[in-house]
Amino acid sequence: MTKAVRRTSTRHRAAVAACCAVLVLAAGCASADEEVPQPPAPEPTESAGGQEEAAVLAAYTGMWDTVVTASHEGGEVPPELGDYAVGGAHALMSSALEGARATGAQVTGEPELDPVAEVEGPAAASVDDCLDDSSWNLGMGGSFGQGPRLVEATLIHDGLAWRVSDLRIWEEASC
Repeated sequence: MTKAVRRTSTRHRAAVAACCAVLVLAAGCASADEEVPQPPAPEPTESAGGQEEAAVLAAYTGMWDTVVTASHEGGEVPPELGDYAVGGAHALMSSALEGARATGAQVTGEPELDPVAEVEGPAAASVDDCLDDSSWNLGMGGSFGQGPRLVEATLIHDGLAWRVSDLRIWEEASC
């Protein structure tokens, strides 16, 4: 071996030995009784499916909240209804509001919702609800008290948000 190769090899071994010594010393500094701090465990996050279901429910309940608020304010169809409903659902809710407004009804109370969402794909979802509208008087006579009614909603994702596109409201005591 040449002298230069021996010098490099010797330096290399010395550097490795020094690194090992530092590691041994560092490990020896903590006693067995001392607790080594651990990084905090990551907090559980909602699954992507759970987030989509929450967004679907937000669109559905947002539609109802908008309609109920508008019904108490005279029945004008608010422009923000379009943020939550399109197509047949928008037409049905608009018609209900216009009907209450045309009769000059004094609307009181609000419905109670119990929705369950199911995301069926990246752009399709559904909500089944058991709507109790017995406390929501649209000025057309009270509920007959036969029980909550089934509501079936279809939602679409238009690339920006979930919106209720179709809405079927069944007769009383259907759920």
